[in-house]
Amino acid sequence: MTDINARNNSKRIVPILIFNAVLVVLAMLRAGLCITTTDEVFNIGQSFRTIQGNLFLVENWDYFQTGDSFLTPFLYVFYRITGSTEGIVLFSRIVFIVLQVLLSVLMYKILSRFFERIGAFFAAAIYSTAVSFLLFYMWYDNWEIYFRLIGLFLVFYVIAGEKADNKNSYILVFIAGIVHAFMVFAYPTMVAVFIYVLVLLFAYKRKQSARANTFRAVAYISGAALVFAVFVVYVLINGVGNLFIFNNVMSEAGLSSTGRSGFFAFASTISKIKALIVENVIHYMFALLLFAVDIVILYVFRKSKKCVLLFCTIMIAGCIVLLLMTVFRSDSLNTLMTYLSIYTIPLYILIRKKSERTGKYKDLIMVLSVSSLIAGIVYSMTALDGAIKFSAGARAGAIVTVVMLFEVIKMSDLKIGNKTAFGIIASLMMILNVFALYSFSFEGLKPYDCNTMIKSGIYKGIIDIPVSAKRYETVEKDLASVITEGDKTITCGPYAMEFYLMSDLKPNAANLWGVNNTALLFAYYEKYYGEPDIIVLHDSAWDETSPEFINFVDEKYNLVKYTDGFLIYHHN
Repeated sequence: MTDINARNNSKRIVPILIFNAVLVVLAMLRAGLCITTTDEVFNIGQSFRTIQGNLFLVENWDYFQTGDSFLTPFLYVFYRITGSTEGIVLFSRIVFIVLQVLLSVLMYKILSRFFERIGAFFAAAIYSTAVSFLLFYMWYDNWEIYFRLIGLFLVFYVIAGEKADNKNSYILVFIAGIVHAFMVFAYPTMVAVFIYVLVLLFAYKRKQSARANTFRAVAYISGAALVFAVFVVYVLINGVGNLFIFNNVMSEAGLSSTGRSGFFAFASTISKIKALIVENVIHYMFALLLFAVDIVILYVFRKSKKCVLLFCTIMIAGCIVLLLMTVFRSDSLNTLMTYLSIYTIPLYILIRKKSERTGKYKDLIMVLSVSSLIAGIVYSMTALDGAIKFSAGARAGAIVTVVMLFEVIKMSDLKIGNKTAFGIIASLMMILNVFALYSFSFEGLKPYDCNTMIKSGIYKGIIDIPVSAKRYETVEKDLASVITEGDKTITCGPYAMEFYLMSDLKPNAANLWGVNNTALLFAYYEKYYGEPDIIVLHDSAWDETSPEFINFVDEKYNLVKYTDGFLIYHHN
């Protein structure tokens, strides 16, 4: 009878897995919908300006470039093959999808070595389809998260493995050190996570293998040191004094909010930390309230046979309610993943005396959950957006929750089968992810309103609303029509950043976000390329454009084209 039930349960799980595979495909197809005219083109522009000839870390005076630089090799290959930037936005999204798939495969392979395969599958699927801020491209946040998770899973594989003291474990930790050095380069304040992992490698389970722990810590540092050495060589070649953060011209002109201060934002005061705690509690108040209700129910019914089932039901109900309340926010999925993350500890308490894998779960919590919490705190303290970014760092803890959830469900011994029950619950989470992806976009556009494919230009291949599709096919052609043979550089104002990608003109700006810091911008002109040949402004951004810059344009430039809200000026 047991064998028959097992076969029936296996048959039931197959259609569930197929259904979720379809959901994963649907989630990835969402990348082809909705253009983004702010953050996405800004970050792609940061990567692409190196290809256009701006010397990395010298002629780019924006600290975001460190994280965005990892996209540059992909864009370089694209540009060399195509010879233009047509379709570059869609290409960057395809890069994101490919990298997400590779990360998911790595995640599944490592988790399935220590835990049930179905738990590993859904942990990878749920996390990879919960796209951070609904942005389908690799920007500095996503690169940081990507490198952080690769390194953490390699570290977990070594720590949880049976043979701690062997050559392969040191090689894996060495690789983890390399990718975590990339993590720090992408987001410098994530050095806090690097330090935590170093301490973990050295001190965790030290009684079992002190020698191996010491060697692993050395291997980890060695990997990071290799990357640092390459960076030092690059700096020495270009001159320390020429690096943008030490640039005297930049210092004398005054730093913008997207200048050098970003590197030192981690030096926060006690008052800021207090404000941070209050801000986070307020921002995630409802999620914390739902969690508290579930914990109370767990305690009240702790002796009931239905305790676990009731606990899981309330958790999923909380996910549904929370998503419905946040679905029209770009951080909806980050908030949902963070909500799942806080269930790690109660789930561990439920299984710690009943599972043969308790030690492995503890290892996973120490490696992934704690580091994710640290990352969330770092984001909150250093990101320009404050508390909303906590979830970007902490969201990876949801992976641990999903893996442990299957172990908890096994304790209920449900009639429909443990795998089937878990598959249904995990499928609901997947449905929530896909629902959120197709309900909203980063800039507020509803994906279900998009029905027109853009046929040319940087957004080629993306489906958007008809008005936007026509606009961006037209404005790029209008820009090309006013560029003369001798034109070499371009400056774009707020809400016109996409124009940096629309031609071969070299960006002539301290940073790409705007032109409000006139002293900084004029200092950049004087030091490098002189006054730009082309300037593009948007007629809705006058309040974000300094009067000094407007006067500069009026005195030295002619308006040669007004196209759908964009003003294109050419130097006299």
